[in-house]
Amino acid sequence: MRRIYAEQKEKRAILIAAGSFYGLPFSVKKDDLVIAIDGGMKYCEEKGIKPDFLLGDFDSYPFGGEGALLSSAGPKNLFDGAKGQEQEQYAIFGQSSLTRKEYDSAVIRLPRIKNETDLHAAIQVALEQEVREIHIFGGLGGSRMDHSYAALQSLAYLTASGAEGYLYGEKQVFTALKNGTKTFSKEYKGYFSAFSFTEESKGVTEKGFKYLVENVSLSSTEPVGVSNEFIGKEAEISVENGILILCYEVLQA
Repeated sequence: MRRIYAEQKEKRAILIAAGSFYGLPFSVKKDDLVIAIDGGMKYCEEKGIKPDFLLGDFDSYPFGGEGALLSSAGPKNLFDGAKGQEQEQYAIFGQSSLTRKEYDSAVIRLPRIKNETDLHAAIQVALEQEVREIHIFGGLGGSRMDHSYAALQSLAYLTASGAEGYLYGEKQVFTALKNGTKTFSKEYKGYFSAFSFTEESKGVTEKGFKYLVENVSLSSTEPVGVSNEFIGKEAEISVENGILILCYEVLQA
């Protein structure tokens, strides 16, 4: 595997996708793993950010160079061998486009016909680089609302995998919490919301906010956790059983 990290103990990844991009709220460090995801490479070029990997099926970034082709579906599966024309239907559910972990190139070319999003594939690459703190930009907005929801699913995937994921919008950030506690320093301000991503999240407690919540259950079908507020105190939220999606204002570095 093409390892970016060898001895570093604390690892952070920055993923830049092709959705709405509002800049970074912090500086890129020398040891950060940076992955440009398809059209997200345009943002990297604009901001002078040099990625460690460029990944995608390149439907939004016209890249013509060579790269590692990580595909579960070879040409015989994607095209009609007799006529050389693209098929109308495909049976690919359950197959991954990342079938090997040997990234010999800084460019990872994904097939266009696949199950997971380019963003999710980039997350898998980051996890295989043993990164457990992943910051995602350009994963929201744009013309594809379905990709925004898929990005939230990827947050849930990260927390279920024992990692931390942060998905940034213009002024707010999403993260996920599973069977644990997340704390906030007194510098945080603005609104705070919590949503159950699992059918039910039990034992939810919020302390140090404007509205105190003690040992309640949140449902995935009722948005009752919207618009709590930071009040200049240390705050925390905990959940005993379930996955929560949290949303709050970005704290600028």
